[in-house]
Amino acid sequence: MRTDTANRFGTRRSIAAVLIGGMLLLAGCGDELPEDELVDGGQTFDAQQISDDLQASNFPFQREEKFVTLAELRDGVKELLGDQYWPDIAMSGEALERATGITDDMYVEFLAERQSMDAHIDTMIVIHAKEAHVGDVESALERYRTAIIEENRRYPQNLCKAEASRLETIDDYVCFVQLGADTTIVADKGEKAVIAYCQEENERALYVLEKGILE
Repeated sequence: MRTDTANRFGTRRSIAAVLIGGMLLLAGCGDELPEDELVDGGQTFDAQQISDDLQASNFPFQREEKFVTLAELRDGVKELLGDQYWPDIAMSGEALERATGITDDMYVEFLAERQSMDAHIDTMIVIHAKEAHVGDVESALERYRTAIIEENRRYPQNLCKAEASRLETIDDYVCFVQLGADTTIVADKGEKAVIAYCQEENERALYVLEKGILE
């Protein structure tokens, strides 16, 4: 999905070489072209300047690729959800491994945030997995999700959030979102309404993550 920067640079150098070669060929035909046709505004032809200009030009395929950071992804979700984004403490690599079984040899980097209050379970985890371990990370987070559901069987409010949680892989990023924040605004409508509400919040978060990763 990503374009190799070195290939793009090589392409620019090739284009520059072809154009310069053609112009040098014209410059070499001194018998056929008057000298004043090789002069523009009193300045003689400068091959190096043409090369520099070509490399600095804005060809569509020359655009530098933008790599989104995990912090930027998180900030995008927080901006969209506002006060409804409740995870407020970062998980360390050791904490992530204890909770999910995901070890540091499986990923390039990760972002994991949860609520500091143990009574609440709002969580967002984004793992930039190594290509060979995308499936391993998916399986680990699926087991993690199942464990959370089982642990909250006796806590209806948290159980609804756990059941509404989403696991989605976007390119080589594996995302787990378990959001919903204050569900009391729909609690009187029953468990299905709470689940639907949390699912909508998770979908909104995943929209931001997918947009940031793919664009």
